[in-house]
Amino acid sequence: AAVSLAAILLTPKILPKVPGALVGLILSTIVAVLFFQGQVATIGSVYGDIPSKLPQLQLPEVTLDKIIYLLPSAIAIALLGGVESLLSATVADNMAKTKHHSNRELVGQGIANIAVPLFGGIPATGAIARTATNIRNNAYSPVSGVVHCIFVLVILLLFAPYASAIPLASMAPILMVVAWNMSERKEVAHIIRMRTFDSFILIVTFALTVLADLTVGVGCGLLLAFVVFVKRMSTVLFVKDEQIHVQETDGVRMWKFEGPLFFGSTDILEEVVEKTMEEEPDSLILDLQKVSYMDTSAEAALHKLVDHYETADKQLLFLGVHGQPERLLHKTGLLAKVGEEYTVSKREEAVRICTS
Repeated sequence: AAVSLAAILLTPKILPKVPGALVGLILSTIVAVLFFQGQVATIGSVYGDIPSKLPQLQLPEVTLDKIIYLLPSAIAIALLGGVESLLSATVADNMAKTKHHSNRELVGQGIANIAVPLFGGIPATGAIARTATNIRNNAYSPVSGVVHCIFVLVILLLFAPYASAIPLASMAPILMVVAWNMSERKEVAHIIRMRTFDSFILIVTFALTVLADLTVGVGCGLLLAFVVFVKRMSTVLFVKDEQIHVQETDGVRMWKFEGPLFFGSTDILEEVVEKTMEEEPDSLILDLQKVSYMDTSAEAALHKLVDHYETADKQLLFLGVHGQPERLLHKTGLLAKVGEEYTVSKREEAVRICTS
């Protein structure tokens, strides 16, 4: 390990165009074979000898029981594999000052992971360590991935017995140096100093990755991030008068919403609905001009209010419905229930209808 680490650190200073990781791997392997034969753990001793021939195509037996049994694990592996690949691409963008294409990355990975089990392989993802190592050695283009595949194939066919002799201790410094170089230490320290929810998520994810493994760390980090996101979004629904802006003109009441209407803010929306049903103004305008998103739970609350006003034979208008909320309300039939004449785009028109 010491020989490998020394070679990794010194090679760029002595031979800048030679990959230090490769030099460290070769030198430390030679040292292990000459002086510590049979005394250190190697790829072959831990994982078995690397096969020197290509695997054969094997079609699996697909049954409904197997699909039901494997589906939860398959979904988890696919999601975590996608997350790790996109994370790897993001790290590469930051290091190489490039811009990746997320859809292209995931489609390519999906096709490969459908094919690889047919040859006895396991799911593959974009690897942060390997990608960062490439970039650190000035391999910026997608050709580096192709060269990597060719190199692995050559080792498989010609040098498998020798590769099996590589000590695990030789690879440890490579991973350590790569992790150190890509750790964004200043950025991590900055996020922790902010003492926000993001700081908490970072610390928890880091701790679980070290104490458990990457799958647990990333999974819990994503879950925490989702909870924090929902919490944040639920607090930006209204902007004035305790998140609710009320206007009364000639017996007309208008509720002005601003922000997303979704399950995280349904309790606030339910309060609005209940208060309106208790006070029962003769005419009600729901200003949705600044609502960018709405889900079915919010639609259900609005549907309840529309039904109440329809039963009471009073006026209810939608003002400024657009984008995704408009498409959702069209699909559920709520816009048709309100009526085209009571779905307007201008405030003055809504007030005129209610006061006429």
